[in-house]
Amino acid sequence: MLHPDWKDPLAYAFCERLTSAQWAWEFLRRNPGYQREWQAFWNTWQVLEAAYGKPPNRDFCAWKNDPRAWVPASECADGECRIDQDKVLIECALGARWGFHKFPPDPRDDDPVGEGRLTWRPRAETPLPVLPDDGLEPGSAHMGLMFDLSLPLKPQLEQARHQLQLEAVRRRREQGLQPRRVRTLREHWVQLLRVLDAESEGELAQAREMFGEAALIEAMELRDGGYLDLLRVPD
Repeated sequence: MLHPDWKDPLAYAFCERLTSAQWAWEFLRRNPGYQREWQAFWNTWQVLEAAYGKPPNRDFCAWKNDPRAWVPASECADGECRIDQDKVLIECALGARWGFHKFPPDPRDDDPVGEGRLTWRPRAETPLPVLPDDGLEPGSAHMGLMFDLSLPLKPQLEQARHQLQLEAVRRRREQGLQPRRVRTLREHWVQLLRVLDAESEGELAQAREMFGEAALIEAMELRDGGYLDLLRVPD
């Protein structure tokens, strides 16, 4: 079910068993942009199937010669799609834009990840912040260490690993720092799904009053691209 009754916590009982990859899908499927793009894609796909058939009887040669089956390669900016004369198949381009492999799932599809019909594309490595050059203030879960780049890095990295481990233990013991895990974030993420479902029902004001403005902002950030960051959270 795409939009459970947001007022009923029991309607989200299925979230108890979700992995981080499945959580990412829950936020993406609620994205209005993805919903519109998928519907346009599906309309084109049905027209193509009506013209050229379904497997195993599909006329693949005629399908591939139809310009509606393709988009410009520029719509697959990450370069992972197979490019044929500066064009890319519509199903691959759609998945690349939203960060996944395989045939684009219907937003109403409850579990394409668990059933093996969607896999997430590997994300490009994000450089770590450089303090203070990046102008970032460390938060309660952050720690900065200084390295001497004129000396061998390996022993410094080993020492840093040891210090980080000790500091993580200390902060958990003395400051109550919670490790980011699916099991520890599940209840919070459910609240964010409820906010998005309330919005789809035109009841955002009620959800804002119940969960707060910060929850609304975070829910929309996860829906609008942040869902890919959830893949970093251990199950």
